[in-house]
Amino acid sequence: MATSSLEMEEIKPGVTWRHYVVTALATGVSAILAIYAVIIAPVAPFPGVSGLYLAAAVYVPLSLWLGMWGCFAGYFSQLILGFVATPFGVWSLLWSFADFLEGFVVLLAFRIFKADVDIGADLKRPTTVKILLGALVANLIVAAVATALALTTLWIITLIITIGLLIAMYIVNPSRSWLIYVIFGIFVAALVSAIVGISIPILGGFAPVEGFWVGLIGWFAGDLIVLAAISTALMVTLTGYIKKTSVFVEGWFS
Repeated sequence: MATSSLEMEEIKPGVTWRHYVVTALATGVSAILAIYAVIIAPVAPFPGVSGLYLAAAVYVPLSLWLGMWGCFAGYFSQLILGFVATPFGVWSLLWSFADFLEGFVVLLAFRIFKADVDIGADLKRPTTVKILLGALVANLIVAAVATALALTTLWIITLIITIGLLIAMYIVNPSRSWLIYVIFGIFVAALVSAIVGISIPILGGFAPVEGFWVGLIGWFAGDLIVLAAISTALMVTLTGYIKKTSVFVEGWFS
């Protein structure tokens, strides 16, 4: 007996309780990492700003795995950070859109270009990519030490190395998904987040306007280094597995 077309269609579950649970857990983890990052690598004179914002490495990949749920995790984790570790108060409701947009920018790009989020699939030179990923992680550790010891020159060197390694990774694995991820998931995401995250404290009177560029560069570069190392490693190693789970989102919410 022939199978009907309806029976042949893949039945995809909608929003389930798992999405809420994962979002809550991701929010908690991101909030803890955000508070820790602000303590160990503050960017004066901006409260709540870190030169190595580790939380970004959680909610940016989650935005590609869970759609808008990952963006919500970014927003609410920064909201917690705002109320716990800054004097922003209700301004945190606006300030938190910085992390929301950091995840949304890359999600929007992948949806517009209809690209596969599994950037680790079909690697042309997997061994070389893994070596470069290891170099990015090692470079992140050096950046963390440089930040802790206020070694500005060394920190700038790690930023330059990060950009060079990202270019090298695309050269050895020139795919459309990789290019979209590097441009929108690292550079554009970090820049948009930095602009919003620095502008709101200035508008609220919590930081001097003359410190804008210091804060912008610190936020942007810090997020870029973290996203390049940790977020990229997570995307390469875990995306293929997460796509097989019931929480993976192909659209915006399910």
